[in-house]
Order: sequence, then structure tokens, then C-alpha cells
Amino acid sequence: MAPKMYQLLFAGLLGEEKKFREMMYHQGVRPSLVDQMLREAPIIVKQNLSLKAARKYAELLSAMGARITILDQFSQQDDEQDTEPPTPMSSFVPCPQCGLVQSNVNVCPRCGFRLTGQSCKGEGRVASDRT
Repeated sequence: MAPKMYQLLFAGLLGEEKKFREMMYHQGVRPSLVDQMLREAPIIVKQNLSLKAARKYAELLSAMGARITILDQFSQQDDEQDTEPPTPMSSFVPCPQCGLVQSNVNVCPRCGFRLTGQSCKGEGRVASDRT
């Protein structure tokens, strides 16, 4: 199994833009890249890092006034293992008695109401959307 990898999300500035630009320049970062970061935030600025390296970069960027978040980086292999397609909303049925939204059941697990023959009147709606 491959080691867990991390990425850094630049979410904007906490400090002054001028100071951030100067400090990034002194670290050898091209002004055009800094412009892109500021323009497109939130943006992933570093990938494929160990946790130790991600923390090091995050600490450095935070000291420059950047708002940085360390995120888990999911590999393509992780995505391939989750091959089951999502259940369409039209297959969910709200219980007419208690409102619990469920899929592929004949009896409501909350209140015991028989759902056989019931159809979803508000396709795509969930219980929290009801008024």
C-alpha cells in the first residue's frame, strides 16, 4: 500500500498582500505564480507531499500571511476502488407517516409503516427540503 499523501490548499491571505508578495519573491517564487494564487484562490499549490513536508510548507506559507489548509490527497487508485455508482434520488422514498427518506425497503425502519406500492411524489427531494 502506498504511503498517504497530502496537498496544500491556498485559501487566500490573512496578512498584507505586499508583504506576502515580497516574502514569496525572496523564496524564489515567480510573481506570475503569486498572481495566479491570489486570483484563483482557493487553489491547490502543492501536491504529493508527506505529512511532514506538508506541515513544513504550511508553516512557511502561514508565516508569510497565507491561509493554508493541509488536505488528504486521494490517489486515482482509491477512486477506482469505489466503482459503485451513486443511487439516483428518484429511488428514494419518504415515509408518508414519519418522513424518513429511504431506499429499497418495504417497511420503514423508523416507524414500521408498510411502503410497498408507495412512490416518491417529490422526486429528488429529501426530508429536510419538505415544508
